[in-house]
Amino acid sequence: MIEKIELQYNPRTTVPDVDIYIRRGEEQSETARKRYPFESDVRYGKGPLADLDFFPSVKRGSPLAIFIHGGYWRGRDKKDYTFVANGLMPSGCAVAVMNYDLCPKVELPDIVLQIKEGLEWIAAQADAWGFDAKNIFVFGHSAGAHLIAAVLAQTGQPYQLAPGIIKKAYLLSGVYNVEPVLHISVNEEVKLRPDQVQAMSPINYKFDPSIDYEVIVGGAEPRDWIGESKNMADHLKRQGCKVGLHILENLNHYSLMFELETPEGFISNIISKDISKT
Repeated sequence: MIEKIELQYNPRTTVPDVDIYIRRGEEQSETARKRYPFESDVRYGKGPLADLDFFPSVKRGSPLAIFIHGGYWRGRDKKDYTFVANGLMPSGCAVAVMNYDLCPKVELPDIVLQIKEGLEWIAAQADAWGFDAKNIFVFGHSAGAHLIAAVLAQTGQPYQLAPGIIKKAYLLSGVYNVEPVLHISVNEEVKLRPDQVQAMSPINYKFDPSIDYEVIVGGAEPRDWIGESKNMADHLKRQGCKVGLHILENLNHYSLMFELETPEGFISNIISKDISKT
């Protein structure tokens, strides 16, 4: 039983040679850092990894797109994902790529609170950084998608994001009921406890219907992982949110991110179209 859960909820078990995708992301990220001016390692909080890279738009008053990376809350770094700037900067927006402290040095609730505080800090920089505070879009992959959903869920807890900050969220291949994490190997580092599952599962809570969503997952991902996105999209619709659900055929958990490498990628294109409407 445990082995079956591992296959469904640990993406590395079903994708051969994950390093191919990691190397491609690193190479494309280096291209972005050479292509566009950016501010590196901007501090937004107190944690050792509470920093971000900021790519300003050439036009003042442009929308801002904020990316939060994956890694099952215990790995990866913003520098591995700055390639998202390649896909979105041509649309005319500014781009921020966030880091956050990682398990097991911190626990998952600590990361959710850090993301909430970081997003609020970024929104407060609108005048200084020249973006439009009324047009902030946030997108995250895997653990990053979970973190976005967790701060937007109406939990009434300190880690709930202040209203009116986010215009639209894009949840890419996330997990929204964290209970299965208790039963897989990554929890050796995440150290999620049973008493944290309810609070850390955004699918258990209401959502503000004024925020729109796109829920995106790879069609080649495990059945239960795809089910996470389907369930979350249905849940958001029941909250009255405007939601799009996209299952991208033949893409796995890692190749899904290729759709952010260029403006022509499916995910880049869908975000850019929303940005162009502002």
